[in-house]
Amino acid sequence: MDRDAFKTVRRAELLARLELLDGMIDEEAIRAALIREMGWDVTPYEQRSKLLKVTRQHYVGLLRQFLLDMEAPEADGGEAPRGAPL
Repeated sequence: MDRDAFKTVRRAELLARLELLDGMIDEEAIRAALIREMGWDVTPYEQRSKLLKVTRQHYVGLLRQFLLDMEAPEADGGEAPRGAPL
């Protein structure tokens, strides 16, 4: 698999994971609202929702970094150019 194909697959994978996380976050919010209406403790559902949102933020950061890396020209040998921050 060439490098461009790998990047395309990786980008699609990150987008799919973000879409899945969005669905999970929405479902958890609905579940928490239902549990709250019943008068039960929603703490575990709120904690799970918070974890899903943090996970989503990490995936957004990964996608953002991936897209920036795709735009940046690669240096010879795969190393950072001289003077470039690491």
